[in-house]
Amino acid sequence: MDYEFAQWQTYLSIDADTITTLQQHYWVIEQHIDPLIDQLYDTLTTFSGTASFYADPASMQRAKQHQKRYWREFVFKGNFGRSYLDASKRIGKTHHKIGVNMRFYSGAYSIMMINLGRIVRHALGDDADAEFKYLAALNKVIFMDMGLTTSVYYDSVSADLESLAMQLNIALARAGEFRDNETGKHIHRMSRMCCELAKCLGKDSNWCNMILIASPLHDVGKIGVPDNVLLKPGKLSEQEWSCMKQHPQIGGEIVPDNDTEVIQMARRIALTHHERWDGTGYPVGLAAEEIPLEGRIAAICDVFDALLSNRPYKKPWSVEDVVAYLQANRGSQFDPQLVDVFIANLSSMLAIQQEFTDELVSA
Repeated sequence: MDYEFAQWQTYLSIDADTITTLQQHYWVIEQHIDPLIDQLYDTLTTFSGTASFYADPASMQRAKQHQKRYWREFVFKGNFGRSYLDASKRIGKTHHKIGVNMRFYSGAYSIMMINLGRIVRHALGDDADAEFKYLAALNKVIFMDMGLTTSVYYDSVSADLESLAMQLNIALARAGEFRDNETGKHIHRMSRMCCELAKCLGKDSNWCNMILIASPLHDVGKIGVPDNVLLKPGKLSEQEWSCMKQHPQIGGEIVPDNDTEVIQMARRIALTHHERWDGTGYPVGLAAEEIPLEGRIAAICDVFDALLSNRPYKKPWSVEDVVAYLQANRGSQFDPQLVDVFIANLSSMLAIQQEFTDELVSA
């Protein structure tokens, strides 16, 4: 929500001057907050679903008290810190939970804005500049507040879509893993490690969610590798290895070249997670920061989990040996900064490993 708030601030030009204007003229509306709240809830209760919830006078009184405190402490004083963001989320969730229709909710805010205009014009009518400036500031913050509180309505839909996208990606990814004798939990662990590493790097929540959804498709291209190569228990011949190295490009063809950010990220991960920091990887031979960050993250998390995991063709490595491998390949196979951050947050990665453990695979 911090990212969303920053977008609103930028879009509406809510700056220090806006905050100062709100605080200087708070006296104008302070004594009118109670009737403003009455008007807001009179509008909301014209909707039948909401009216039944607020039929109890005690429930109505509690709602009004919460709204009054919210407006007084935050919105009308321009106090937009962490407490405001948390409170706006709670307000929105409460109205969504009890079934307030979003159109009624937005309409109630619009009616309130009309009433605010009357109050301000009555108080500041002799000073046209002050009236205009204060109304502009109120319009900005009321519009932003309405956007933030009603965003909860979209969040519930977005969460369902994200969950569906994640399930579809995992289903497609597992089609490749079943052919490669991989265990089902690998993609869960690997994708969550990618998300955790992204958080540790300071990426915003939207980016972290995207890599969580996109990274399960890193090896989807193995669907296109012949069984005699993919399932061969021994060392691959030069020709077979050349065939195996085509799976990133196959993955890039399977994941559509779509404008959607998360799909673009999934495609980049599929194409670049076998590239190496020193430029000796495949399929293209990208080096250093030519490799997208998500590809570099996926490379470390994929190898870390694979080495720690039991497979029909190998025993799991110890944590110490895997960490030593990452350190030995720091700056050659892997981005050195990412290795350092990964190891610094090793406990979080091992917690993910423990949460999604595999059943033992028989040798």
